[in-house]
Amino acid sequence: MRKNKAVSPVIATLLLILIAVATAVLVYVWVTGYATSVTSSGTPELRERVKVEAISYSDSTLTIYVRNVGDVSVTIDYVYVIDAETGNVEATTDISQQINVDQVARITMTASGLDGTYIVKVVTTNGVEAASTFTTS
Repeated sequence: MRKNKAVSPVIATLLLILIAVATAVLVYVWVTGYATSVTSSGTPELRERVKVEAISYSDSTLTIYVRNVGDVSVTIDYVYVIDAETGNVEATTDISQQINVDQVARITMTASGLDGTYIVKVVTTNGVEAASTFTTS
């Protein structure tokens, strides 16, 4: 008669846990490597970042200072002035102003009759947005 010994349930459970952890580690390494490659050399939308640094309003002239804080040059395509209370677009301008990395652009537009709190939103060619709020008196 032959005696076959099976693997004990404790050893089998430990082996299954070890296999699951090893698989999870491999998947984690693969996903983080993929995410890094996409953000560092991938689509421009993920590399563009702009920030509205200052807004000045005087005599129907709105001056907006926008900084490129990303790692690629950006082109500002549109600027919107939105009433913060109603959500209505009060003024818009279609521009094509390029901003190099770590540079500040000065955007000037005409916006007459502004009184209250407004949101200025700048949009790049690739659809990246930056917004800031200002109040007129």
